[in-house]
Amino acid sequence: MSPTAHAARNSLHRSRHICLPFETGSEKESALRAFVHEGLTHGMRCLFVGTREEYEKLGVALEEEGLCSLRAESRGALVFRTPEEYYLEGGAFVPEVVLERLESDLKRALADGFTGLSATGGMTMVPSDEVWRQMVWYDAQINDRFARLPFVGLCRYPRTIVPPHRVQDVLRTHPVAIVRGETCDNPFYERPELALSDDSQSRVDWQLRQLRVQHRVQQRLQDKTTSAVTAAVELATELETLRATLGQSEPRRS
Repeated sequence: MSPTAHAARNSLHRSRHICLPFETGSEKESALRAFVHEGLTHGMRCLFVGTREEYEKLGVALEEEGLCSLRAESRGALVFRTPEEYYLEGGAFVPEVVLERLESDLKRALADGFTGLSATGGMTMVPSDEVWRQMVWYDAQINDRFARLPFVGLCRYPRTIVPPHRVQDVLRTHPVAIVRGETCDNPFYERPELALSDDSQSRVDWQLRQLRVQHRVQQRLQDKTTSAVTAAVELATELETLRATLGQSEPRRS
């Protein structure tokens, strides 16, 4: 397993809604392999929404890591759907319908004895402005609707077709991002009501609060590090003193 995949795998379990704004095919495939492997090894049903080519590459990658994709399919642990099957209703993207579909799939996974649902889907074409607004709304709703449920989602966005201002929308609606193989807590994530708002004043106020929160977290970590170093020095001094005392008290041999 590559170091990138290993790092991604070790940290994926910490989050529920992740975005992957990837630049290369290998970057996407590495994150996908780690994500699906994590879900399968934790007893979740893994739903893959994408092209058949992507799915077959994923199967090969899983085989290389000792997981049989055909066996996973046969027991219902790995499920494949095309974007047209899963995201469209009557040929159109209807976010409310997709959310209900996800929720039903989660309930079915739990009823079938799995620990939850691990789902990944991605863009394959450039949507219109109207559809993009619906996608932003959809992503924002996932954070509230599935917050307390055993659901993990990975949304794949190819940066070759997603312009910068839309990548900013992606970051606003996902608490965690995988960037060039590193899984990062996303400081640009916004609460759903803020992400869907045009209130620039509220957004600025929130960003300023975020700066203060980040500073306080860093300060606490620094204080803990300083305390740990001080304690280690004190312990080393005490041990040295103890050794010296024991050395002086030992009887001399003739």
